[in-house]
Amino acid sequence: MASSLLVRAKNTIERAKARGIRAARENAKTTALVVGGLAGSGTAVAAALADQKMGAGQQWKVGPVPAVAIGGAALLAPVFFLGKQPVLQAGFASAGFTAINLSLYRYLVEEGIEPGEP
Repeated sequence: MASSLLVRAKNTIERAKARGIRAARENAKTTALVVGGLAGSGTAVAAALADQKMGAGQQWKVGPVPAVAIGGAALLAPVFFLGKQPVLQAGFASAGFTAINLSLYRYLVEEGIEPGEP
């Protein structure tokens, strides 16, 4: 009788654990999208603050290279090593590309590219 109760309890615990793992696996894509969006937004705010404070309102540069682009490249490096962790991979990729895109945009604005006709 007692062993039967233990076997049933063990089976119940194993099913609950498998259900939790399955739910986490199914939600990984959604979590990765949310983390990527938050990382991109945080990077945009950090880049704006860095340019405003360290660059005195202009693009902050280390030599001729924008510091935000350097940071973006540094954020992209771990993406290649995080293949088994898609949530972290999405966060780093979003943050890195956001930083590089912002620095390219600021470069175009600084160069005074003339606006086109709609």
